[in-house]
Amino acid sequence: MKKNLNILLALMQLDIGGAETHVVELAKELKRKGHNPIVTSNGGVYVKELEENGIKHYRVPLQNKNPKNMIRSAKLLKRIITDENIDIVHSHARIPSFILGKLHKRMGFPFVTTAHWVFTTRFGLKYITDWGEKTVAVSEDIKTYLMDNYGVPESDIRVTINGIDTHKFSPDTDAADIRAEFGLSEDDTVIVYVSRMDESRSLVAKQLISIVPEIKDPKLKVLVVGDGDDFANVKAAADDVNKRLGRDCVLLAGARTDINKLVAPADLFVGVSRAALEAMAAEKPVIIAGNEGYIGLFDESKLGVGIDTNFCCRGCEESSPELLLKDINRFLALPDEERGKLAVYGRELIKQEYSVSRMAEDSLKVYEWALGKQDEILISGYYGFKNSGDDALLLAITNDLKRNIESPNIVVLSSNPKETMQRYRVKAVNRLNPIKIVKHMKKAGMLISGGGTLIQDSTSTQSLIYYLTVIRSAVKHGVKVMLYSNGIGPLNGKTNVHRSKKTLDKVDLITLRDPAALNALREIGVTRPQTVVTADPVFGMAKADRAGGREILRRFGVPDDGGRVLGVSVRRARDTDSGFETAIARVCDYAAERYGCHTVFIPMQPTRDEGISRSIMSKMKTKASLVNTRLDVNDMISVVAAADLCLGMRLHSLIYATCGNVPLIGLAYDPKIRSFMDYAGQELCLGIEDMSDEAIKGMIDHCFDNYDKIKERLAESYELLKSKAEMNGRLAAELYEKGSVTVEH
Repeated sequence: MKKNLNILLALMQLDIGGAETHVVELAKELKRKGHNPIVTSNGGVYVKELEENGIKHYRVPLQNKNPKNMIRSAKLLKRIITDENIDIVHSHARIPSFILGKLHKRMGFPFVTTAHWVFTTRFGLKYITDWGEKTVAVSEDIKTYLMDNYGVPESDIRVTINGIDTHKFSPDTDAADIRAEFGLSEDDTVIVYVSRMDESRSLVAKQLISIVPEIKDPKLKVLVVGDGDDFANVKAAADDVNKRLGRDCVLLAGARTDINKLVAPADLFVGVSRAALEAMAAEKPVIIAGNEGYIGLFDESKLGVGIDTNFCCRGCEESSPELLLKDINRFLALPDEERGKLAVYGRELIKQEYSVSRMAEDSLKVYEWALGKQDEILISGYYGFKNSGDDALLLAITNDLKRNIESPNIVVLSSNPKETMQRYRVKAVNRLNPIKIVKHMKKAGMLISGGGTLIQDSTSTQSLIYYLTVIRSAVKHGVKVMLYSNGIGPLNGKTNVHRSKKTLDKVDLITLRDPAALNALREIGVTRPQTVVTADPVFGMAKADRAGGREILRRFGVPDDGGRVLGVSVRRARDTDSGFETAIARVCDYAAERYGCHTVFIPMQPTRDEGISRSIMSKMKTKASLVNTRLDVNDMISVVAAADLCLGMRLHSLIYATCGNVPLIGLAYDPKIRSFMDYAGQELCLGIEDMSDEAIKGMIDHCFDNYDKIKERLAESYELLKSKAEMNGRLAAELYEKGSVTVEH
C-alpha cells in the first residue's frame, strides 16, 4: 500500500461523543504512522486538538439534512478532494456518507465508511444510506446489522475497536486542577458521568442524578460532563437535587475536551461505549449503562456482553434508577482491595485489546482493500433453487474461502440473487443475465465451478452447455478456473463428451469428490489440468448437533420419548412409480413394527421432494412425520444427525448422515450415490431398478445387528473425508493468490 496517504475523514461535527472521539484519535494515530489525515466537519470542541496535532480541519456544513447545506457540502467536499489530492475518503456518519457516496460515483475515489451506531431504516432512510466500497464496524452486532438491514456482504466489513490512547488516559493523570476547579477534596467520593446531553443519550445522566439523595454518603460528589439538546433538563434535575440536599452535590461541567483530566478524580465512572473504555484505561471501576440498556458494574463476567455490544448495551435489559442504585451501593460497600482489582482489570483489558494503534491498523487494512480493488471470486453452480444439498455446498465453499483468504470478494451466480445475498452474506447476480456475468468476469481473479455434478447431461444438454459456457467465458477473460470438488458424468452424447473435454482441458485446477469422478474425467479424455481427488466440501463444515436436531424434530411431531428415528430422504426419479412408493411405505412400517422406529421424511428440495414424501406417508400403516419447512443448512445437518438410521436417495442426505455418524442405506437413482457410498466405505446401497422392500428390510436388519461396528467405520470415514475436503479451500486460495498450484499425488 502507498505510504503517506492523503486521507479525508468526514463526520457531522466535532463535539463530545464516541464517534467524534474515535475520529480524533484515529486521525492522530494515522498522523503518527506517517500519513496525512484531513478532517471535515461542521466544527466543534475537538477542532483545537486536531490543529494542535498538526491535522488540518475544513469546516463543512455536514451536521443536518438541510438541502442547502447538503448542496454546499457537496461542492466544498469536491474541491477539498481535488485540491488536497485525496487518496482515500473515510466517512463516519450517515449524512457525510450519502453526500460522499454521490461524489464517489462521479469522481471514482476509493470510498470507505465506519458504522458507529445502528440507524433506523424507516421512512425510506435506508435508501439514502451509503456504506461505501468497504465498511468498518465498531462491533460484531453492528456488523450483523449491516448485513441484515443493508445486505452488505461479510467480505466488505471489518470489525474494529474503539481504540484508546492509554498514555492520555492513565492512572498517572494529575487530577489537581480538576479538583480545584470543582471543589473536590481528596476525601470526597467522586462519581463521574460523561456523554452527550442529547435526548437520545441523556437517560442515564438523569437517572443517576435522581438517585443521588438515596446514596447514603455525605461526601458524595457527582460530576456530569457533556452538553446537548437535553442539557436544560439535566441542569434542572441537578439544580433540584442540590436544592433538596442543601449543597452542591451534582456538578455540571458542560462540553469539555479534557476528558482524561475530568475522569482522573473519579472513584467510580458511569457511562457507555468509548467513554467507558477511556475510564477503564484510566484505571477506574466502571458501571456500563446508557440509553440502549444496562450491563452494570464491569468485571470479567461482563466481558462477553461488553464486546458483543461494543460496550453500548444494545439488546441488554433497560437501565433504571433501581439498577444503578443497587450497583453503586454494591461498589461503595467493596473493600479497597476489591475496588482496585476492578480498576486494574479494566486497564489491562484496554492495553491488550483496545489500543489506538490496532484501531488505526484496522482502518489501514480497509484502505488497502479499497485501494487494491481486490479481484472477485465468482462461484457458478446450482444455486438459488432451494435445494439443501446445493445450499450446503455453497455455504461450505464460502466458508472454505473465508478460512483461507482474508475477506474474499465473493460473487455467486444464482437463480435468486436476493435470497443468496441474505443467506450467505455474499454478493450475487442472476445466473441467466449474461451482461452482468461478463461485467463481473472482467473484475474476477478466479471462477469456481461447483460443487456438485455440473458436468453431466442426464439432467439436460442445456444444463451442461450453461456450465461449460460460464467456464469458457472465464477462460476468455483470463480468469483462473477451478472445478471445486465436482462429480463428473454421466455424459451420454458424443458431442457432449467432445465439448466437455475441449472446455475442461483449459481450466487450471480440478478437484473431484470421489475416485469415480476421476475415472469419468479420464474416460472423456481430460488430462491437462492439475487434478486431485478430495471430498465433498460439506465434510469440512462443523460437526452436526444431534441434540439440537432432536429438538427441531420435536416441532414436526417426532416423539421425544427416546425412541428410534428413521430419517427418509426421497425424490422423484425415473423409476419412482407407485410400486416404489408402496415398497418404501412397507419398509417404514417394518422399521416401526420391528425396531420401534418413528419415520420422519426429510425433503432436501421441498418443491420436488415433499409430494412424493406425502404420497408414501399416505400408504403407510404406522404414523410418520414430515419436515415441511425449509431449514437452513446447519439445521438440516442436525436433523439428519438426530436420526438413528438414514434411508437416502438424495446425495447430501447421505453426506449429512455421515457427518452425524448415522448408519445409512443408499438408494442409487444415479451413479453418484453408489460412488459416494463406495468412497465412504459403506456397503448398504441398492439400485432403484433392483429395489424391493424385502431387500431394504434385510439391510435394515443388518444395520441394527451390526450397529456399533457400522458407526465405528463411519467415524473413521468421516475423519478421512473431512481431511480431504479441507484440501479444496487451501488449493483454491493458492490458485487465487499465486495463479497456479502444485498438487502432490
